[in-house]
Amino acid sequence: MSTDTRNRSKGQKTPPQKRLLASQGLRRSLSNRQMQLLSMGGVIGVGLFYGSGQALQLAGPSILIDYAIGGLIVLIMMRALGEMTVEEPLAGSFSRHAERAMGPMVGFLTGGMWWFFWVATVMSELSAIGLLVQYWFPSFPPWIPGFMALVLFTIANLTSVKVFGEVEFWFAVLKIFAIAAFILLGLFLAVAALTGAAAHHAGFSNLWSHHGFFPKGIGGLLQAFSLVVLGYSGVETLAVTAGESQDPRESIPKAVNNVSWRILILYLGSVFVMLVAFPWTALAGRHTSPYVLLFARIGVPAAATVINAIIITSGLSSSNTGLYGGSRMLFSMADKHFLPASLKSLNGKKVPKHAVWITGLGMSVGILLTYLAPNSVYVWISSAASFAALWTWGTIMISEMLFRQHFKGTLRYAMPGWPVVPIIGLLLILGTLVAIAVSPLTDISVWAGGVWLLVLVAWWVLYARRHNLDHHVAQS
Repeated sequence: MSTDTRNRSKGQKTPPQKRLLASQGLRRSLSNRQMQLLSMGGVIGVGLFYGSGQALQLAGPSILIDYAIGGLIVLIMMRALGEMTVEEPLAGSFSRHAERAMGPMVGFLTGGMWWFFWVATVMSELSAIGLLVQYWFPSFPPWIPGFMALVLFTIANLTSVKVFGEVEFWFAVLKIFAIAAFILLGLFLAVAALTGAAAHHAGFSNLWSHHGFFPKGIGGLLQAFSLVVLGYSGVETLAVTAGESQDPRESIPKAVNNVSWRILILYLGSVFVMLVAFPWTALAGRHTSPYVLLFARIGVPAAATVINAIIITSGLSSSNTGLYGGSRMLFSMADKHFLPASLKSLNGKKVPKHAVWITGLGMSVGILLTYLAPNSVYVWISSAASFAALWTWGTIMISEMLFRQHFKGTLRYAMPGWPVVPIIGLLLILGTLVAIAVSPLTDISVWAGGVWLLVLVAWWVLYARRHNLDHHVAQS
């Protein structure tokens, strides 16, 4: 007998939070540890392991500034999102908050933009997986590994939320282990170099001795922003899990605190160690992860092979999380009558099956692009995803500021330093968007995001606005 049933049999009322979650039909099967690792699994993907090498080519050691700014944005954004989610734990979290703060159209646009972000991100992950496999098999077609991965994690998402959460938990454990091993090895190499016990070029002087800290100038720093944003994006999936977590009002604050700081430490720590252990010019490979190059260059090919395998696993993990997050967003938007009701259909495991299939189909476009342009597809798609990520972060910050103004009562998990801190976060997001827009290499992000935004506006005018309004009229 469920808790709600026992409460009713004793004449007790079901708590509003549990009634809210039960009304959506999703099964609350995710534990606190699964939620934390799910969110970390979503953000620690190929964007860090593979994309950091692309970013190094653009900015050199100054990439540390980009990662520091991105980490600060994530800390502020996650705290804002946590404040709202603790009070209203819903599947589709931030699109619902945007809707309540700025109206149904903004809520719809935010949900649609975040779905686009995950589809584009997973497409880039799938393309990178194929390129990473070529580390072992240089002539192997890069689209085949991506296709196999898409099939595997689609099946995983259709089984059950609990199985999905457990699979993602162990994926994330592997990734954290790889980063921790990388940091420890890099520090060892740096210390060995300082004591004169190393034959390679390790040391803190690598941060400035190879054409300076800004070898590509400020322009390179700006160009790398889109890849850094993509590396951090996905951490907000933590709030989407609220609709299927066991006790969101207890687990969300713990998860936000732990995930935010761990992500910042792992990202800045690993990139810093990477730059100290070897000259950045030796790690800026085009189609190989700098993490793999580091192990290969110290003469440990077996370790390089293991790390490459873990990085491929990280791509699977991030793709797994992306399909989960994207499908739950479609489910939430259908629940609000922005999309056809069939996307709310659940299978026997309480999983939104049609939403999973549609999201997976959108991601499969990446397989075709990898087949047509394997050498360029990663940068193209990852840049396009950055605009959607910044849109989501910006609406989260604005939603929190409006939410706080109208909230009556005592907040359980209040944003510190309000309103100064969220204003700083919003300004940093706007500055990052401008940096991406003015760069000739990454302005495709703004164009692609703008085109998708126009598609969403057209859908709103032709379908979503009318159906959402009809639903509210029928309820009144």
